[in-house]
Amino acid sequence: MATLRVSDMESHSNDHSSQPVDPIAAFQLANDAQARMAARVRSPWWVHALRGALVAAVVFGLGAPDSTAWMLLGVVGLIALSRRRVRDTGVAHANPDRWRFLALGAPWTIIAFGVIVAAMVFVVAVRDEPLWQVAVAAGTAGAVTLVLGPVADAAARRRMAGDLSAGAGR
Repeated sequence: MATLRVSDMESHSNDHSSQPVDPIAAFQLANDAQARMAARVRSPWWVHALRGALVAAVVFGLGAPDSTAWMLLGVVGLIALSRRRVRDTGVAHANPDRWRFLALGAPWTIIAFGVIVAAMVFVVAVRDEPLWQVAVAAGTAGAVTLVLGPVADAAARRRMAGDLSAGAGR
């Protein structure tokens, strides 16, 4: 009768809890994963152009009379675009550390956010402005979003890569 050894009865899973973990290898693996994630924070040009147009549609929809369709188009479009970006990059704006992503693209993301909010406040607060002023506010918010989007992506990549080098010094 054959005897079974303990090693023969162990499963061949990836659970190597009995073996010590090499901290240097684990740290390098984490750095490699973060470097891959940082490289994915790069949207194609059309994403920034579409986001700018959708932001302009939202602002225009807030200020122009009888423009609910523009507002709906902008909001639904921004939601769909955000979901696609998360699916493509794997980096979400709404993670548990919600404001970290905004800070990663700082100061560019914060500037764009401020311009968008200012345009929205303008078109809502001043109700008797001519339609061309609403269009200028919407266009400005959209243009700032378009221009600062790639710059914010680059800043986020640099900060994520900077996290890697800062962690190496610990």
